[in-house]
Amino acid sequence: MGRLERPLAPDAGPVTAFARELRRLRTAAGSPGYRDMATRAMFSASVLSDAAAGYRLPTLQVALAFAEACGGDRASWERRWHEAARAEGDDGTARPAVKAVQQHQENELRAAEVRAVLPPPSQLPMEAQPLVGRRDLLQRARALTAPSYGEQRAAAPLVISGQVGVGKTAFALRLAHELAVNLPDGQLYANLDPAADGRKDAAGIAGGFLEALGIPTDRIPNDPGQRIGLYRSLLNRRRVLVVLDGVQHERQIRELLIAAPESRIIITSRSRLLGLDGIGRIRLPALDRDESMELLARVLGQDRVGTEPRACLRLADACGDLPLALNLAGRRIAARPEWMLQDSVAELLGDGPDGPGVQRTPGRFLARLQVGDDALSSRLDSAYRLLTPWARLMLRQFAGSDNPPSVDNVLYESTDALAMLVERSAQPVEDLLERLLDAGLLDHSDLPGQYGLTPMARAYALTQPDPTEEDPAAAPAAARAQVPARQSR
Repeated sequence: MGRLERPLAPDAGPVTAFARELRRLRTAAGSPGYRDMATRAMFSASVLSDAAAGYRLPTLQVALAFAEACGGDRASWERRWHEAARAEGDDGTARPAVKAVQQHQENELRAAEVRAVLPPPSQLPMEAQPLVGRRDLLQRARALTAPSYGEQRAAAPLVISGQVGVGKTAFALRLAHELAVNLPDGQLYANLDPAADGRKDAAGIAGGFLEALGIPTDRIPNDPGQRIGLYRSLLNRRRVLVVLDGVQHERQIRELLIAAPESRIIITSRSRLLGLDGIGRIRLPALDRDESMELLARVLGQDRVGTEPRACLRLADACGDLPLALNLAGRRIAARPEWMLQDSVAELLGDGPDGPGVQRTPGRFLARLQVGDDALSSRLDSAYRLLTPWARLMLRQFAGSDNPPSVDNVLYESTDALAMLVERSAQPVEDLLERLLDAGLLDHSDLPGQYGLTPMARAYALTQPDPTEEDPAAAPAAARAQVPARQSR
């Protein structure tokens, strides 16, 4: 039901006369509802209704927005407003009784109350299944996204990073759905992964968010700076949740970040995005073994896992306790409930004739971790394509190291040992390792100067061609560098 029009003020002065003219204009336009007018005028229905009530002269901005929403000529109505202001004797200067009201109208962002006309956006994807584990990390994330009212400090954006397949999006969505309960002005979501469709630059992302927040297309500035400024202004005045998923680099989102009083921003990235300052950070590790078994129980059923726990332990070990690998493997096995669990695991892992643990090729199991259009190898591909040839060589040499994997099936090496493999100094090698870490292909060890390579990333690296034989022209522009000379091992 539309907003009812307020009775016209009984005063016959210039302010009431101006309000009467506004009413005549609205009648001539077919008497559109104030809520319909609000979507065009970018002021709330209550502000527009007050403008035509005659109790006070509306601000020039409100009067012009009212007139344009009813098809009135802007120049003509600007002239009429000035005439009414002069006749009132204050040239539009607010009188003490109404100064606070008019000041609020002047400062009101042109889209601040569109939420009264349009439903708030709800763009968060659904959670595929309840999050497994991560209880301590979730508690820490809640603390990092909570404002400090005593210090009058707004909550900073939060970056959630980690290796490929560690469950960054699942963690972010769990946190986001919790925070959304107290953010009634809407939830915005953008998938910035290279495989996703859509605009990837900050101005394009801001434009899409402004449309979702109810700003008409013709009101969105063409200038990128003004568009981003309008987006930040909206976040500063509303209680909105923003999730930027799969961020590739800092400049992609730097201009979109704001420590708003009430809004919250969550970012996921394989990279730690160290170029961003003034933000909170959480890095997700792989699951522990108990959490891996809990995940498999949710996918396969508690009874099935409880009956054959050894097969599930073998699967968790092969997956390196990586949530995505466990989920994909579990869904493949669940699709064949008539099989014994140990037979399904053995077939999936590709056990050779010599028994469990012997795989025909390093990448066979990895290649089978695909369900529908979701595959772990495609995630690893997108990370690998952005590496320089030196970084690719470093990854391949790390994967081919003679050092045996640890008890958690992760291959650990020190910076010095890896430097010897590629015959470079430790400092340049450490820079390469940090790039691989930010690509989501390595993880830090608990020991200083030591890095870990998970089973899935290791299997992937061993299936890639020798980087010393690659054609430099075939490498992505962002990853081109001097091709290293062939190294002997």
